[in-house]
Amino acid sequence: MSSINLLPWRTAQREQQKKRYLALLGSIASLAFICIWLIGVGVEHLLSVQQTRNAFLQQEIAVLDIKIEKIKAVRVSKEALEQKMKLIEQLQISRNATPIIIDELAQIIPGGIVFQELNRIDNILILEGTSSSNNRLAAFMRALGDSQIFVDPEISSITADPNSAQGVNRFRLTFNIASHIAPRLNISTTTGEAQ
Repeated sequence: MSSINLLPWRTAQREQQKKRYLALLGSIASLAFICIWLIGVGVEHLLSVQQTRNAFLQQEIAVLDIKIEKIKAVRVSKEALEQKMKLIEQLQISRNATPIIIDELAQIIPGGIVFQELNRIDNILILEGTSSSNNRLAAFMRALGDSQIFVDPEISSITADPNSAQGVNRFRLTFNIASHIAPRLNISTTTGEAQ
């Protein structure tokens, strides 16, 4: 009987395996926790870096927005200045328009036509008068059409003058001033400034 070992060696072996298993499980759990913690720290660092980049980009965007607003303001003032320069140029071109118009009318009017009223609205002239014959009025219309100063002559009305015993016709005609004599002024209705 001395060869029989009564010690619970299997139980001791199981206990030892259990301790090894728990130690291995604890070290794996610790390693997993450390890995998760390191990943969390890494992600947090990446988020911090990205937030820093985003803040920098926001600052740069704000600076660029300010520059864009300044550029827009400069562009608006440039356009306003260009409009004023165009207006001044148009006014300089058309400043002698009235003497040129009157001189040209005096040169091309045939005898027998009398002006009673001459109105100018922008570049349109409205002429009312009397004519001793339709032929003289037709000659005046041809002279207006051939003129370098006037364009688009149109007769609005021809009526017999009941007050005249000589058969005089009253007429009303409109014609435009050529753009090289009096350029059309573009006036802005919203701002009240000339364009």
